[in-house]
Amino acid sequence: HTAYRRQRQMCIRDSHTGSIYKLLCPSSPTVPWHKEVWFSGGIPKHMFLTWLMVKNRCPTRDRILSWEMQTDPKCLYCNVGDESITHCFFECNFTWEIWNIIAAKCGFSSSRQWQPLLLQLQQHPPNKVLKTLLLLCWQATLYTLWTERNNRLHNAHFSSSDELVRQIKLTVKNRGSSLRIDRPKFSSSLLQLWLSLIHI
Repeated sequence: HTAYRRQRQMCIRDSHTGSIYKLLCPSSPTVPWHKEVWFSGGIPKHMFLTWLMVKNRCPTRDRILSWEMQTDPKCLYCNVGDESITHCFFECNFTWEIWNIIAAKCGFSSSRQWQPLLLQLQQHPPNKVLKTLLLLCWQATLYTLWTERNNRLHNAHFSSSDELVRQIKLTVKNRGSSLRIDRPKFSSSLLQLWLSLIHI
């Protein structure tokens, strides 16, 4: 009886702890784009940056201006439109040229608008290898372009569109190769698909 009472008390205590945790950390509804941001095989720093972009938390110039801070509003890529997530990805002609090349290699006809593109990615055919490759390419493009944006802003260093395309291709290839350790068959399929598309 003593053991039974002790076990019952532990269950009650655990039940109370669980209830308190749920009150302190309420679960949020699943967002429709979570599988496009957080996916198996993704590059962690790319996924994190993409999450910030989807949440519109990157310090783009439109946000800086909304904080009542002084800055030039113009896009650092084209110097024509005002910088925002929607302009940079991919209403801007410079970034669109790069993404259009990469997307075409995945057989993906992309929208130039941010929200419609997210919806397109969610509805993409459920071929796991092709979907993973497309998401790797998309996120590598976002990360490479954001790095280029910061290099232009802070270091006055400008890369050509050809150089940025090469960087994205190399990143995707290296990520596919790194998956061989834990997922050799998937890595092989991913690399074969990528190498078959890269010359198109």
